Order: sequence, then C-alpha cells, then structure tokens
Amino acid sequence: MTQSQASVGDDAPADSVAPGRDAPGRGPRTLARSIRPRPTLEHLLVAVLALMVLAVHDVGYIFSQPYWTDEDWVALTTKFPLSALPATTNSTPIGWSVLIRFFTVSGTQSARIVPLAFAGLAVVVAYWFGRRLDWARREVAIGAGVLAGIAMLLVPAMLIRDDLKQYTTDAFFAMLVLAVTSRLERGWSRRVLVTLSVVTWGGMLFSDAVAFMGAAAFGAVCLVQLVRRAWRRLAEAAITGVITAVLILAVYKAFDARAVTKSLTFSPHFASYYPPRRHLHALVHFVIQHLQGEETHFGLGPLWLVVLLFVLGVVTIFLVGRPITAVLLAILWPEMLLISALHLFPFVDARTSTFLFATTAVVAAIGVAGVCSLLLPYLKGTLAAGLAVVAVAGFVVAGMPFERGHYIPSEDTKAITLYLADHVPASDTIVLAQDSNFGFAYYWRTGQPSRVPDDTIIQLYEADFPSQPRIVVATTRTAAGVDAAMNQALAQSRAHGCAPMYLVRTHLTAIEEAAYNSWLDQHHLRPVAAGPGLAGLSFVPLNASACQ
Repeated sequence: MTQSQASVGDDAPADSVAPGRDAPGRGPRTLARSIRPRPTLEHLLVAVLALMVLAVHDVGYIFSQPYWTDEDWVALTTKFPLSALPATTNSTPIGWSVLIRFFTVSGTQSARIVPLAFAGLAVVVAYWFGRRLDWARREVAIGAGVLAGIAMLLVPAMLIRDDLKQYTTDAFFAMLVLAVTSRLERGWSRRVLVTLSVVTWGGMLFSDAVAFMGAAAFGAVCLVQLVRRAWRRLAEAAITGVITAVLILAVYKAFDARAVTKSLTFSPHFASYYPPRRHLHALVHFVIQHLQGEETHFGLGPLWLVVLLFVLGVVTIFLVGRPITAVLLAILWPEMLLISALHLFPFVDARTSTFLFATTAVVAAIGVAGVCSLLLPYLKGTLAAGLAVVAVAGFVVAGMPFERGHYIPSEDTKAITLYLADHVPASDTIVLAQDSNFGFAYYWRTGQPSRVPDDTIIQLYEADFPSQPRIVVATTRTAAGVDAAMNQALAQSRAHGCAPMYLVRTHLTAIEEAAYNSWLDQHHLRPVAAGPGLAGLSFVPLNASACQ
C-alpha cells in the first residue's frame, strides 16, 4: 500500500513527484480534468450507488409528511423576497436557503429533495475519495471506493436526515474537502490548492461544517510541508490558507454572525453538548459519555470498534501515500472538541455532527479496504474478498433499523392551517402561539406575510399578517406575551359580534401552555378540540361574560 507500490498499474498517478518539488513539464492535471466523466461500467456503478438513496429513504413519506417547526421557518424564507434572506435565513446557510427556492412548490414539501440530493452526492464523493487513493491494485481501489460509498449510503446518521435541513450538505462538503486534499497530495498543484480554498470559504454559503474541515485541511497541509522542509509549498499553502481564513471571516460576518445569538448558542438543547471546563477526568468522561450515547449513528458497532476502525482507516490513508489527509483526520475530532469547549459548536449532537459520523464511517470503510489489501497477496484474495463482504454486510445490518425510517417529528401545522382556511369564516379570530406562526405563514394561502423583528428568539423575527387583523400572533412565550395576544384576540372577536376564537398551539413550552390555560380559566372559557388529526387546534366559543 506504499507510494512506491502504487506506481505500478493503471491507477498510478501520472503526476506524482517527490515531496517539496513541483511537477515538471506542462504541470499537473487540473481537478476538473481528473474527475471529467468518461462513461464506463465504473461510472454506472457509482450512479447506482448514488441512486440507492431513493431505496434506503422512504421518498413517498419524505414528500408527504408536513414540515415541522424546525423546518417551517426554513421553508417560510421562500415566501419572502430574495432581498430579505440575510434577515430570515439565520442559522441556515444563506446559499442553502437560496437553493431550496428552486425546488419549492408553495404549500408542499418539495424542497426536501435538496437534502436527499446531497445525500446522493455525498455517496459519489465518498466513492471518489476511496477510489483515488494510491492503492497498489485496481480491484482494491474500486473495492475501497465501493466500501466508502456504501458506508456513506448506510451510515445511520445520514439515513435519519430526511428533514429540510443542511446536515446532509455538511457531509457532502466534508467529503469534498477530504477528496480535494487527497487530490492535492496525488500531485501538488496551485490550482488544486485554490480549489481547496474555494471549496472551504465558498462552501460556507451552504454548510457550516466545511469551515472546520477546511481549517483542519490547511493546518495539515502546512504541518506536513514543514516536516518535509518543503519551503516553497509551505509558503504557497500558508499564503492560500491566510487568504482562505480572511474569506471565511468575510462570509461569516456577512451572512452568519447575525444568527449566532445567545438564544441559539446557549439554548437548552445545546447546553449539554459543551464540555466541562474542569479537570481532565471530567473532560474524558464527557467525551466517552457522548460518544457512547450516539454510537448507533456511526453504524460501526460498539464504541471500541468505532475507534479501532477509524484509527485503522487513518493509518491506511497514511500508508497509501496521503499523509496530509491522514493528519487532517487525526486532528479533526480534537479540533471539534476544542471548538465545542469554546462554545462555538456542539460536540456530537445527532444533527449538527452528521458530517462527523459520516466521515468516520467512510474512513472506517477505508480501514477495512486497507486490511483487505494487505491480505490479498498472501491469501489469493479469498479471505480478503470475504472480509470485504463481511464489512458490507455489517454496514447493511447496522443501517437496516434506520432504512426507510420515519424520523420527521409529527407536528401537522399544515392540516391545521388548511382546515382554518376552508372552514373558518373571515369574522372569526385566529390566535397563533409564537412557534406556530412559521408553519401557518408558510401553508396559509391568503395574502402575503410580513416580518416583525424579534431578537429574543432564535429566528430573530415572527411572521405577521397586517392586512388580516383577525390573525393574532403571540410575540413571546411568556405569560405577559400570551396575555397580550389573547387580549388582542378577544378585542377582535368583540368587534365582530363576539365571534369565536381559534387557538393554534403547536410546539409549546410548559410555561406557554400554563399561560394559555390560565388566561382561559380567568375568562371562564373552555377550549374544544377542533377534530381528529388536528392536534394543537382548539375552538373557543365566547360566553356572555367574555363578550361584555
């Protein structure tokens, strides 16, 4: 599996040169040329692997299940002008929010094709990464690509990501950084170095995780060149890295910084994902506890096996002539732990760490391929092929409980909204709890919602309906905010002959629920469930005392 072994055979890199020296002649092949499509049976194999995402995900369910709260406010951005995106996209990368506009059919869940498509693209890049390492034999290279692609396809962390979020995109860009870094090692090229830069800062328009991968990549490139005393390459990498860092900061300041608020960073959901700033024992316990809690998302078995296979993969990547890529992977997990300790990114959260789970699974698959490559010359391929088959079976078995799963939370604001549109007279008042406003505004077919800025919530705004005063939105989750909204709704009902009120209360906190119930009790009103399948919707007829 060494660099010298890889020089034999049709997969040997034509532009390999000694460390610290530039390629002679006309220069290295460009990245675009190296991945230029040349229709072969292997391309068909890759296409089949990518299209398998349609088999392992329940496509019918994905496009029919209504958006839930965390998707509602992402989908709602498509109803505002493009110029409003910097103020509405918030924690979703702005380029990703632009992209979903091209696939959104109003009132439907069609935009979920975007995360599904990136899941397929991630499989393609995983295959490319595994295949283009400097393996000694072509069949091993193809086998490594297949194992890497299957690992990405079946890793549980990707199988459960069917919602309208950018996490499969994170996995795609993480693999793209690995693949481009590997390509840079295959033959040093300033063009590929620039490509790595563009993938990093340009990728931030679609993925937050790519910045961490890119930082690790440039750190690994500079470290290896320093050890090799390849001063010219070190200078090129350092200059490109500094420019990349400046561009990362520019993209962050322009599009991301506004969304990084205390309400997001220190939200109750993420609070437990930041390591303690105490002694080393507490830190080790934190890491082990969180990894064990999420070990099913790796799809690699118990934690000890996850660690073993990942280390084996890193060693394999080093031995097949990719020390920079190996160093990148070696520092990735410590980097993410450090970033988490600074409260900049949660550590091993099931959603935001999708790229870590997926990357680890792919590296583990390459570790298996490395073992098969070592065994191949001694056992005439029988045991090596058997080991590869066992690995594939392992990925299938680990992913099977998650395949075609239904993991999108059931919060059917769509059914509620359509019921109100079809059955409620224009004189009746509609009250929306704070988090209910996003889904209602997306599915509501009358008029155009506007925005009311609010820096107390993660989204930094609520949808409003100024041309439809009968729609009242609670602007806070506090008792005072609930009372203000209900009092406004009561005034609206009185102005329309004491018309009944409809309460839309989805994704409530305990404080909110208590506040609504308290207000209703004080006014001696009893909400009535609107009907089956409409959880979260209540009909409130007004009595004589409330109408006075």
